[in-house]
Amino acid sequence: MNYSFTQTAANKAYVSVVCFFIVLFFVGLADSLVLSTTFLMGVVPIYVALFSAAIALFLIIAFRFRTPPKLQRCCHVMTLLGATAFTYLQLVFWQLIPTPEVFWAQNPVSMSIITMMVLMLFIGLFLRLRYPNLAFDITRSTLVTCIIIVLTGVTVWYGISYQAVAESSENARTKIHLIGDMINKRLEDQVNALGRIKARLDRLGGDDFDVVTQVDMENYVADYRVIEGMLLLDEDLTAVASTPFAKEFKDAGLLGSEGTQAWLQTRSSNVRLAANASSLDTPTPTVMVSVPIDAKSGAYFQLIALLNMNALISTEYLDYLSSVRTYLEFSPELLISMHGESRGSTNLAELENVYRHSVTETVTLTNAIDHNFHSYLVDYSDLEESARFKQLLLWLTMAFGFIFILAADNTRRLRQNREKLEHMATYDDVTGLLRRDAFNQQTEALRIGCEGCHRAVIFVNLDAFNSLNKTLGHDIGDVILAEIAKRIKASANHCDILARFSSDEFILYYRDTTAHKLKKDAKAVLSNIADVYKPNDMELHLTASAGIAVTSQAKVEAKTLIQQADIAMNIAKLNGGNQFAIYQSTMADERKQLVAVRNKLQTALNKQQLEVFYQPIFSAEHQRIVSVESLVRWRTEEGFISPGVFIPIAEKTGQIIQLGELVLDMVLRDIQQYEELQGITVAVNISPQQLTRIDFIKTIGEQLNRYAVTPSQLTLELTESVISDGGQTEQVLKSLRALGFHVAIDDFGTGFSSLSYLTTQPSDIIKIDRAFTFGVETEGKERNLLSMIVQICKQLEKTVVIEGVETQAQVDLFKAVGCDRLQGFYLGKPMPLAELIPLLQDQDSTS
Repeated sequence: MNYSFTQTAANKAYVSVVCFFIVLFFVGLADSLVLSTTFLMGVVPIYVALFSAAIALFLIIAFRFRTPPKLQRCCHVMTLLGATAFTYLQLVFWQLIPTPEVFWAQNPVSMSIITMMVLMLFIGLFLRLRYPNLAFDITRSTLVTCIIIVLTGVTVWYGISYQAVAESSENARTKIHLIGDMINKRLEDQVNALGRIKARLDRLGGDDFDVVTQVDMENYVADYRVIEGMLLLDEDLTAVASTPFAKEFKDAGLLGSEGTQAWLQTRSSNVRLAANASSLDTPTPTVMVSVPIDAKSGAYFQLIALLNMNALISTEYLDYLSSVRTYLEFSPELLISMHGESRGSTNLAELENVYRHSVTETVTLTNAIDHNFHSYLVDYSDLEESARFKQLLLWLTMAFGFIFILAADNTRRLRQNREKLEHMATYDDVTGLLRRDAFNQQTEALRIGCEGCHRAVIFVNLDAFNSLNKTLGHDIGDVILAEIAKRIKASANHCDILARFSSDEFILYYRDTTAHKLKKDAKAVLSNIADVYKPNDMELHLTASAGIAVTSQAKVEAKTLIQQADIAMNIAKLNGGNQFAIYQSTMADERKQLVAVRNKLQTALNKQQLEVFYQPIFSAEHQRIVSVESLVRWRTEEGFISPGVFIPIAEKTGQIIQLGELVLDMVLRDIQQYEELQGITVAVNISPQQLTRIDFIKTIGEQLNRYAVTPSQLTLELTESVISDGGQTEQVLKSLRALGFHVAIDDFGTGFSSLSYLTTQPSDIIKIDRAFTFGVETEGKERNLLSMIVQICKQLEKTVVIEGVETQAQVDLFKAVGCDRLQGFYLGKPMPLAELIPLLQDQDSTS
């Protein structure tokens, strides 16, 4: 099966590329509207969607214009550039070469589609340049299938990529909520633990209060990792007791900020929490827990626990979410890392500059204040691996689309070839008419249920079309045949089926007709065929013969009607052609006789059973034999068959060529063997079919050389109608005369040519037909006409021969009017060579 990429396949591929970018635009548009604010990143960012729309618009505009020839030369450069760009992007995408960080930071998922966009763009440009005649000639079903393939591939890729992005985004949110839950849980635990201290201290007073307070603070700091230090403040915010870290914390002034002081000065009966802003950018960001103490002595104290914010989070539970980094926002200018390590503070702008993909969630902490948590994607490896795998879906889509385009195009070509073959099997490629087989099928279908219908066939055969084909060539012949087909179609108004039966034969079929319609159509067809033809500024005339066969019996098959019409056509042709004949039952017998004669003649030719008789031609002045005419005779067991019977059949069947060559060969052999024949000229009849053969001069020359006979010893006799055709025939005769042959016009006066053509035709002998010898014995117009013709020929230096001499009076008369030679039964009948030679010998002995 041939899977070459044709123009039509290029059309489909180009439209598929455009569909790819259109689909990608709408997918990207929906993605940007839905996912841009809810997920870490979009699958198809808005800039990708906009680029897709721009590329699709560009390709659509380019589709409407033919590529200039100069741009077509850029096809190979464009191919190399596109292949290079795509290969580089793919190598980077698959990390086979060093990968710029910015490449993945842009969105690893969208990079998989961007590389495919580059490939599809250059494929589109290549198709535009390589196939300048792109056209939207895709069937609706093919277009829908291409759209479905592209839409399915892109949406499936988008769907699974969406799941990957959704999973990463969900992980980021999960980490935020896990951290929030951890903070709230730890803070709740510390508040409960500090509540127990409060309950105990509220019952104490005096020295016991101070001792228990100091002991509890030291124990709690030792027991709880999250508590870095504790201190006890009185109403004046003076430290009554403290642990070492708390003392350093206070001495460092971390409690001295205006906000912290205001918070500490606020009296409350509840446990309170607050982040110490001054410590957030230190290695130990601190959350302050204030526990109000109402001592038994009536004094008011605050037990301040300093909690390490980093210790609030158990990082071992968050390792599986290490691809994202989470920050707690106190303000846009102050964010704290939530990874259990000292990383200091940062601001939102700095984070947004470093990390491009994030999600934000609001979490309510124990202090009933909502805080924003930001999770930033810092490790793209999972998404990179997922994007590489999912890009294979786009490759599969592209491969499937390519295979579909090739298969669809191949199917289209197979269908076109099948339709073409069916058309070629049904219709003739020259005339556009039905072929014989298709004609038979259709006529058989029409025969069903047609009992009583007057079915008919007109069989048309062009007269002498083969000679025109040989003379002017088959190209001109095909042009004429096509024109004839148009004329027949326009003329046969009542015809049901029209077909070309063979090279120069046409059939008209009528399912139910009348004799009047048949004759009318036959006359119109023959009349139109006879009109002048003008191929290549030449004027040509053709005629045709037609046969008509009619039947009212449904059981008679069309092929039988064709045979009958063919027989009638042959009768019309034998009657002179350019007419039609209606089939009669007696014609079949005549046809059988014709076929029998043809078969017997072929046997006689193959076995060389024909003979040559010679009829003497005498000099009018000396009554001596100066020439003889060779005449073919066919002797059978029943006797001689008249040349008038088998010669016309041989001319019709083409056997005349073999017959002519055989007669010429026998004559040349006789000339070679008998000196008596070498002293005179021998006339040989040449048929039109022989004369029009391309190698005629070469063939006759080879025969003369074989028998050592000179051209001057032969006279080539042709009918007046052959010589008067002019053209190629005239050129052949001039060449023969130049070689030394004598050329005679036989049966002069029976054609339709004017006497003026005698001045140009290349013959040197004129044989006047016997029709001019009737009634010349008496004075009158017949004798005057004969005398005039003879005188014209003499003026043109032609040798004049009178045929059909039957009396001595005619001999004397023809001699008197100036005839040069005489031929007829009175002087000598056609005779075999055995009888001729003694006559020539006697003539030589008396001379």
